[in-house]
Amino acid sequence: MLAVVGTAGHVDHGKSALLHALTGSHPSHLPQEFSRGMTIDLGFASLSTAENDEIGMIDVPGHERFLRNMVSSLWGLDLVLFVVAADEGWAALTQEHLRVVNALGIEQIMVAINKCDLANEQQIQRIEEQILQKFLDHTGTLPDIWRVSCKTGDGIDDLRKAIIEQVRQIPESKPLNTSPHLYIDRVFSINGIGTTVTGTLRGGGVTLGDVLTLYPSGQSVKVKSLHSYNCAREHVEPHRRVALSFRQLKKHSVARGDCLTTHTAQVSSSLEWIVQLRPEFSEMKKQCMLEVAIGTTHTQARCYLLGDGTLARLLLSKALPAFWGQWMLLMSPGGSHLIGAGRLVWTQPLSREQRPRLLKTMMECAGDDAKQIHCNIDMVMNGYTQIDDELLQPPNCHPLEVWWVAEHHYQYCLNELNNQLQHTDSALSIEDMAQRVHSPQSMIEGLIEQQCYAGLWQRHSSGITRFGAQSNALNAEQQALYHEINLAGRRCYDANQHKQPRLQQLLKTLMERKWIIPMEDKLFLTFQEYQTLISEMIAHDCVGETFTIAQARDKTGLARKQLIPLLNRMERDGWVKRVGDLRMIQKQYSNTK
Repeated sequence: MLAVVGTAGHVDHGKSALLHALTGSHPSHLPQEFSRGMTIDLGFASLSTAENDEIGMIDVPGHERFLRNMVSSLWGLDLVLFVVAADEGWAALTQEHLRVVNALGIEQIMVAINKCDLANEQQIQRIEEQILQKFLDHTGTLPDIWRVSCKTGDGIDDLRKAIIEQVRQIPESKPLNTSPHLYIDRVFSINGIGTTVTGTLRGGGVTLGDVLTLYPSGQSVKVKSLHSYNCAREHVEPHRRVALSFRQLKKHSVARGDCLTTHTAQVSSSLEWIVQLRPEFSEMKKQCMLEVAIGTTHTQARCYLLGDGTLARLLLSKALPAFWGQWMLLMSPGGSHLIGAGRLVWTQPLSREQRPRLLKTMMECAGDDAKQIHCNIDMVMNGYTQIDDELLQPPNCHPLEVWWVAEHHYQYCLNELNNQLQHTDSALSIEDMAQRVHSPQSMIEGLIEQQCYAGLWQRHSSGITRFGAQSNALNAEQQALYHEINLAGRRCYDANQHKQPRLQQLLKTLMERKWIIPMEDKLFLTFQEYQTLISEMIAHDCVGETFTIAQARDKTGLARKQLIPLLNRMERDGWVKRVGDLRMIQKQYSNTK
């Protein structure tokens, strides 16, 4: 039972005092906060449960001048506790906080009416009705309301128990980003420990010694010490407040709003965003300057509404680390008034021709869950997306390494790279090939493996070529041996029957270059012949079907001497699996394999 709870409500309604009463520790940390009696920045405390779990408690600034600081606390919350003073009732800033919480899609909400010692029963009942009406009008929900007094202590124990019970009942949901990630909200140095940052951990756990990446700088940092709720830890699970210290990280090189994560592929630091806007905001102008708040940071941006206003293009004044599908708030310049909200759907420059395609895709998959929408957008706009075991494989796509690749992008890559290889006498590096087709290197690695396996491309120490393009680079002995193996065809080259000098070294060279396939009993096939035999044996059958040795012999015309080593090699390569006297097909054959 791990969670982080934050307060919301008007200034002077007693949020800090209530957290103090609930947890026994005061959340304020700035001298100005104690002297002025109000929260300026985020404050933190924790609440212990009977199960020895800790619930993080965040004190949120209530003054309108510190709305952006209030927003910084909300990104990692599991539950929001609204605080309304019994002697003042619902206030303007409470209303603004409700708009913010609703815009970010936070559904777990409780309400505490504080200072009940200053109001009579009739006043409190009137405020309860007012609160319920406000929530019903703006969220369509009716939250539980608790009466408390920090001064007398009335209701505090009941509220504490209610918070713990509410946290216990929060339904588990898998986040869009399952990798550990943390937006930094404080940075400081500790003698003997070094630079330390704090934040709310989401997505996954962090272990002492883990190497994280700091964004937007891209610097790799190793976790030197790990604390959560005033205790040193070896490991911390998500939904907790944590403090992490790092070796070789200077305090001036990290700032509030930076993001730590272990999965660099899921985070983007871009100056241009496409955002899907929430429909309930009507204050957005066609073009305007505004302030974007995401994670624990904010920046100025110029906003351009696209099409019917469903999407907006944001040009940021500085690059901010963000994840696909992440919610953000759009505020008036100065950050004192909420004018919009949306979630991130694209982080690359988008041409005028691409915008209708993105909008059409968003409309077509409007009813899907967020992960499916992300997958669909990537497939349409990029031509590929990372494989997700929770989703069905999209139609008309090719799995390559960890990627699903759309047919149109697969053919584009294949045609473009074949054209490049055909018109160059030298080998191409994998990095160069990936850049030429604007695709991830690991995806192109998968394509290279396919084409080499099919005998169409070759690997060399210098890079990739078409098959045979650098055969003249072999010395005379190597060329002669490859010629013999090629002539042997499916009868196989039997190394036992040849005693020429340096035979093993020559065979090793051809195997390393993936021109030949070794089998049992020192039998060898060329890549092309091996591919042809696989095709003849299983191309027209499905995964899970079986065949006998006799059926394989009839399809290939091979004698048992060559057939058994071939079947064993196919099992080693994952094409078939032996089940008694049968072979079961393990993966589908296609002409691209």
